[in-house]
Amino acid sequence: MIQTTITLKPYGTGRQVDRMEVCIDLENLHRVSGEELCSMQLSTVTIPGCSPEGFLVTDGVGEVPVRVSESKPYPYELRNWMAERETEGTVEIRYTVRPRQLRDSDICGPYFDFRCEDGGANSAGISFLVRIPGAEGKAALHWDLSEMPEGSRGVCTFGEGDVTVDGGLELLRQSYFAVGDLHSITEGEFGFYWLTEPPFAMEKIADYTRKLFGRMQVFFRDQDPVYRIFVRKDPFLTSGGTALYRSYMFGWNDTQPFSVEERRFILAHEMVHNWPHLNDEPYGVTTWYSEGTAEFYSVMLPLRMGLITPAEAMAELQKRTDAYYTNPTRGMENMEAAAICWQDRRAQRISYGRGMLFLANVDAEIRSATGGTRSLDDVMLKILEKGRAGENLGNKVFLDTVLQISGLDVTGEWEAMKNGVPIVPGADCFDGHFTVEEKEMPEADTGKTVISYRWRLKEEANR
Repeated sequence: MIQTTITLKPYGTGRQVDRMEVCIDLENLHRVSGEELCSMQLSTVTIPGCSPEGFLVTDGVGEVPVRVSESKPYPYELRNWMAERETEGTVEIRYTVRPRQLRDSDICGPYFDFRCEDGGANSAGISFLVRIPGAEGKAALHWDLSEMPEGSRGVCTFGEGDVTVDGGLELLRQSYFAVGDLHSITEGEFGFYWLTEPPFAMEKIADYTRKLFGRMQVFFRDQDPVYRIFVRKDPFLTSGGTALYRSYMFGWNDTQPFSVEERRFILAHEMVHNWPHLNDEPYGVTTWYSEGTAEFYSVMLPLRMGLITPAEAMAELQKRTDAYYTNPTRGMENMEAAAICWQDRRAQRISYGRGMLFLANVDAEIRSATGGTRSLDDVMLKILEKGRAGENLGNKVFLDTVLQISGLDVTGEWEAMKNGVPIVPGADCFDGHFTVEEKEMPEADTGKTVISYRWRLKEEANR
């Protein structure tokens, strides 16, 4: 088993991070001549990663010569290093990375990039850590903060300071990192971290997300206490959020208001991503499920938990419904949309609305078929149980599990959804709180009249 030790040495200049040296020591790593040593994600869904400088590989004999190539398996751009001789003993990989330099034309996108702000920097691991096939043993992370201002801290998804991860280097690559003059609110293994002090009460948001995690953890039958949230200030007109392994990052900016009330649904959406998912290789094949479950449960769980009212849930569902039915790309097949979604952000949003409405209908059908004894929850939790057991899961497991739990074959509905056939919301979906009726709206960008749907609270509709 390959044992990995990662040392991160950031260099601070004033209140900025100028660069970071990365050193990765690998015990028991063996490569023959011509075998891939490692690769780096230079770009992930159009978001720039780091281009490493001074890349050097050594082992027990000395420098290991490497051959470099680049490839573009959608939606990534990769740099690959191949060993040009057989390795001996412990292998060490060293390189330096620098934070992304933003351009005026850049817009908000998934939070993968290594980026500075006042006081330090933060990043997803995939942007600055190489992928090393086979590095699945223990991975130890060490922070060398000797070149940072006094009082600087380093933290990742798994904790503050030096940590050891049983799942190997890949878990660290799928995690978030932050370094510098960090502010934090922590309770046990729950942590909330930011750099720039905002003009709103960060403590209130931290308290809300801590409570939300505790309740979601119970619902998703999760006993792992580790969860951390990272915050960055954006220079953009809009901000968003991105989830990784047992963590997520959200952004804020100077132009949009930010409060728990205004952002609670995106905070819940990113948190739900910690649990329901299927294998999404190639990209887009199961995105409907990961985004659909995040959209569905980010509204329904806070509603069931009493954190929002039915009227507040209805208002959010109305926004999401209208956004889907007025999207000019809503008729695209799933993989067709995935192929262009990072060039045309309208196509990127299809899986959210499509997945949510399809799952809401399936939920209502399961409840009806089982006399209310079973629901989408049972399907999702059964799939989650299989995933925790190590099974590699795709779309078929969803269809099979619905059939097993309810006796319903929803293959035809799933095929129609996948192919972009318009979804008609059922009367009893979203836990039966609402009635639904057609309405006309102008399509985004074109202005032509299209059909959307209006939700009403049942008690108000029946008055």
